[in-house]
Amino acid sequence: MKTIYRYLVNFICLFYSNNIRRKKRKEFLQIPSILRKDFKTKKNIKKIINSEVAEKSILIVEPNPYHFEIQPGYCKYFQDLGYEVDVIAQPNLREDFAYQYYPKVPKIYYLSLKYQKKALKLSKIKNYDFVFFATSVISSDNLRTSYVNWLGFEPQAKHGIFMVEHNVIPFVKDYGHEKYIEQNRSFTLAGQYNIPMLNPHYFGNIKPTTLSGNNIFVAIVNENQNIELLFNACKNLINQNITNFSVIIAGRSVVDEIPDNLQNYISRTGIINFTKLWEIYNNADFIIPMLNPEIDNQLRFKDGSVTGSWQIILGFSKPAIIHKDFSNFYRLNKNNALIFESNSELSVIMNKAININSYKYKSLQSNIKELSDIIYNESINNLKLSIDNIRNNYPK
Repeated sequence: MKTIYRYLVNFICLFYSNNIRRKKRKEFLQIPSILRKDFKTKKNIKKIINSEVAEKSILIVEPNPYHFEIQPGYCKYFQDLGYEVDVIAQPNLREDFAYQYYPKVPKIYYLSLKYQKKALKLSKIKNYDFVFFATSVISSDNLRTSYVNWLGFEPQAKHGIFMVEHNVIPFVKDYGHEKYIEQNRSFTLAGQYNIPMLNPHYFGNIKPTTLSGNNIFVAIVNENQNIELLFNACKNLINQNITNFSVIIAGRSVVDEIPDNLQNYISRTGIINFTKLWEIYNNADFIIPMLNPEIDNQLRFKDGSVTGSWQIILGFSKPAIIHKDFSNFYRLNKNNALIFESNSELSVIMNKAININSYKYKSLQSNIKELSDIIYNESINNLKLSIDNIRNNYPK
């Protein structure tokens, strides 16, 4: 059946011009998946219809089939302020549960975009204090647009909505979100462009491990140019007879294969569930975000966007190996990270990490934990100020 549908799509796309044919083909091929999600979650709308909304409650909504790993962090901020929390998330996220270490799991309703819109129109939404959009933009299901604009309405919670801008440039201006910034309804992950920070780096009750003695590096490789950078750094170490290390390329990456001469030192996980991914992060000694100032697409990670690696570094108390061009943006310095001046020095700083003593490592880890606590306190204070501001200036 899938093959027949694919042939049909290919035939239909012949009638489109070359410049949009590929886009149309991709859109058509996604339609069965979207319809399956709608069918599977149709009955779930009844759960939220029949549920009761507790006094002093927040509804967190994630419109995308990703970003679920940061929901526990947002949930914690609201719970720590005394709110009950409910969550709406895409149905595919049910199979990769992100709350496995979380002490007070919220009610989660798994709904496709179609049924998210239906749920947010329910009259019971007015019983929530706020509806919190964990991501302000949809980038799935053949959509790339503002979530609130796509809804066509603002959910009528007692005090309205909040939203998180993951990419300030260009989406705030493109989608007309300036008004939400003016009303103190917007947050970012690092406080970019004077929009308050709300950084979700809590993953549950996870006890950070200390120096393993095995020199385990976890690298995040999402750009092709960084493959050669990482591989060459490892080759430089091996050529110096430094072989007591391992590198794990974690999660989704652009690495398809590892050269034979590096397979004893480098491995890749591919896409794995959060339980396994958290275990890998927690057993690591160092995190290498692979942020490269020579890649134009990564320059945004020291300006309008934030790398997800920062939450991992903070949440698991793992020292980073990071290029100096990015370190200040993430509040990383010689006291809590290992910083290299140029790409050619990556192997040098990895060697420094391999030879670090337990006292120095413990100091780095302690300072990362201190930074994590600072980020948490700043974030929760920002959230409390925004809540108070809206209650005072936009009464229900």
